[in-house]
Amino acid sequence: MKSERLSARQLSVAVMVGGLSAGAAAAGRSDWRWLLAAAALGTAAGWLLLRKVGRRPLHPILRALYGGWAVVLMAQALGRTAQRLQPAGGQGSAVWLVLLLALPLAWMGWGETGAFFRAAEVLWLGTLAAAAAILLLGLPRVNWEWALEPGGSWSGSLLAGTLPMAAGLYVLPHLYKVEDGPDGASRGLGWLAALGGVCAALGLLTAGLLSPRVAAQLEGPFFTAAGLLGDSARLEGLVSALWLLPDLTWMGLLARSWGEKRLPALAVLAAAGLTVTGMAAVTGEAAAIGCLALAILTAILPQGREK
Repeated sequence: MKSERLSARQLSVAVMVGGLSAGAAAAGRSDWRWLLAAAALGTAAGWLLLRKVGRRPLHPILRALYGGWAVVLMAQALGRTAQRLQPAGGQGSAVWLVLLLALPLAWMGWGETGAFFRAAEVLWLGTLAAAAAILLLGLPRVNWEWALEPGGSWSGSLLAGTLPMAAGLYVLPHLYKVEDGPDGASRGLGWLAALGGVCAALGLLTAGLLSPRVAAQLEGPFFTAAGLLGDSARLEGLVSALWLLPDLTWMGLLARSWGEKRLPALAVLAAAGLTVTGMAAVTGEAAAIGCLALAILTAILPQGREK
């Protein structure tokens, strides 16, 4: 059966929306200047990988590695999102939040690939409005003395900036389905660079509103900084809820690396099981190193045959 065709814009939008999930997690815990450097390096790496992969499917070994690491990254994202939402939900167990988050993901994985990427285009509008409002309200209130203070190590910040850019890595398995011309996929490099720039701006905003020393002691400093914009914890809860759009897009993109039919839904169930049991708990640095290893292997191993 012929695979459903996708557009370069659909893939680019999924990268932009999904990457903001890890971008918000890095804000306040990493130096925004090194996040900007990671954006430049990630965009250059994206250009090289696009030239290598082209319009061909990934090597079967690469597909297996992408799928296996996607489950680990999904488990990390599920745990991070459930932990963030738990205070808003009271003292209930985070296990129930993980299962509730897994339900829409499994439903998205049950559908067709094209339906997921079309949904990402819709989610993009809400994410754009939320991110633009936060930056427009917050940047004029930034304390530049705090913003220019060092925040986190340079190596840790570079690795933290790698995870948002990994959203671009996970559209590579879908490039052979793109319906545009040979240069269509390369347009996504602009979106990838914009994603890195927005993530650095979120880091700048968080450092400038809280100071790096205070942000390092908080759980989810970006959302705490967002609450300061409205002088109320209600805004923090609202932004935390709105950021479910990037979270679900990121995890849905990871699940789609398992292929077609019902396999993405199975990937979600595997990730939920690992999250509940804690068997795949990895640090952000370990997750980033795994993504770097995938990028290197993608550049080294030969590609699959044309379909």
